[in-house]
Amino acid sequence: MNLKPYLLALPALLLAACGGGGGGDDPEFADAAVVATRAPDYSSGAVSLVQAQAPFTAQNNLTPRGSDISVRSGGDHYFVIEKFRANRISRYEAGSTTPTYTYSTQSAGEVESNPYDIVIASATKAYLLRYGSSKIWIVNPSAATEAAFKTGEIDLAAYDGDGVPEITDGVIKDGKLFVLMQRLESYAATQAGYVAVIDTATDLEITTTTRASGLKGIELPLRNPSKLVSVPGEDEILVVAPGDYGSYPTYIPAYDGGIAEIESDDYDVRLLVDDGDATTHPYGQIVDVAVIDDDRAYFIGSTGYGADQTLYRFNPDLATPVPVAVEGYASLALGSLAVDPNGQLWVSRTDNEAPGLSVLGYAGGRETVVKDFIDTDLTPINVDFVTVPLS
Repeated sequence: MNLKPYLLALPALLLAACGGGGGGDDPEFADAAVVATRAPDYSSGAVSLVQAQAPFTAQNNLTPRGSDISVRSGGDHYFVIEKFRANRISRYEAGSTTPTYTYSTQSAGEVESNPYDIVIASATKAYLLRYGSSKIWIVNPSAATEAAFKTGEIDLAAYDGDGVPEITDGVIKDGKLFVLMQRLESYAATQAGYVAVIDTATDLEITTTTRASGLKGIELPLRNPSKLVSVPGEDEILVVAPGDYGSYPTYIPAYDGGIAEIESDDYDVRLLVDDGDATTHPYGQIVDVAVIDDDRAYFIGSTGYGADQTLYRFNPDLATPVPVAVEGYASLALGSLAVDPNGQLWVSRTDNEAPGLSVLGYAGGRETVVKDFIDTDLTPINVDFVTVPLS
């Protein structure tokens, strides 16, 4: 299916094409959100494509598939990553629902690679992070054949006793790939998370410190880390971790997570936002973070399941930030966060009866509602932004 006629018909994208979109003064491009979605009962999944400006019209239920998926932008194209048991990645040009390719994320003999993300270094080089394997694949995201897709690998087996360090996220900053590892044992967060640092010119691991264990990476003051976010224009990278969720049948959180800050130049790390302890945990578990700029960021604190999430604003530039709950976004069913090219915050709404997205701006020291609700039909999992060709 070619989406270009649909996109051309959208009045907001036509407005963007006249100079208001992410393509700047180029009349041939506009910004759109690509959204991974799932059915409320996890029985299926699909992709939504949404205008990144008013009136935020959505095209839903594109490229249906399983529910364990994520999306990642490649600029004017995007990738759909199918995780557990599917183990494949597909590339789509932004104006089409026909994949350019679909490639396996497993080598011969591997049982479950469980790909989590792809980190783009250039048009011909990227890093495929595989949660079920210790080996990051170095890939050519523009490869015309599956045989040419994988070009190398980086093995991080040393970071966990079972040989699988649960690689969950990555970000490139200053010519270095920062790789986040949970280091779980039978799904339990029994040890600190780690960040390995890879030189993207050589694909060799950098020694960030000397440890008796021999591990070269950055030990985190957090357990069960889930996401890395670069602070624009600064040396810092933020790490968010919900901590250990506890075990059956009580599932009482350990509150050993929060938000940490890594200096990308000297690898110093400190706890920026503490999630508390078993007695006092004012935000609950911190489950996602998004950064607008060096003095404004957001996180979601969760005190349970269902409508138990609250959106908080904080200043990551402060030594001890004081998070503030965002008015109108307390005790709701919230999921992931994303920042669009215009610096607006996209918040996933995960209520089973009314899943969708909200878009927030900021003025006069408080949040403004740019778009209260965008109906995505299915529950949004994650959001990224692509540049859509209009001709």
